[in-house]
Amino acid sequence: MRIEACEGVSASRKHLVFAYYVTGHGFGHATRVVEVVRNLILAGHDVHVVTGAPDFVFTSEIQSPRLFIRKVLLDCGAVQADALTVDRLASLEKYSETAVKPRESILATEIEWLNSIKADLVVSDVVPVVCRAAADAGIRSVCVTNFSWDFIYAEYVMATGNHHRSIVWQWEAG
Repeated sequence: MRIEACEGVSASRKHLVFAYYVTGHGFGHATRVVEVVRNLILAGHDVHVVTGAPDFVFTSEIQSPRLFIRKVLLDCGAVQADALTVDRLASLEKYSETAVKPRESILATEIEWLNSIKADLVVSDVVPVVCRAAADAGIRSVCVTNFSWDFIYAEYVMATGNHHRSIVWQWEAG
């Protein structure tokens, strides 16, 4: 729903356009998103999934003309030595290369794309930069996930003393 001054949320609208961003890191996020997307489509809405995950994760479960997939890598996820070991510094460096250094270009591209599809709501699981893009485009956004990923960067923040402007929270501050 577009953000307007003094505008309340209206329940009268029947058809919505969702831009659903999902990290391509592993299949856990994508498989969870499949269930949400399936239900949004069953409710009569259009859903544009933006992800680095393989198309088949979505298309094998959902066959609908209301599902649109856009392949874009906007979040790299964690760098892991194995299924349980996160390399925090490497994760931070990879995130910087993927989403921080090209931030202005990403924002410009995503704002233009969100406006082109006339998105009503941006949903993110969890691609932080798109929350800023949504805000700049005047579109509401929400993050959906089953855990917080901020712990990955805690060592960096403590080691550098960068408590006020760490990369993790740049998307919030703008």
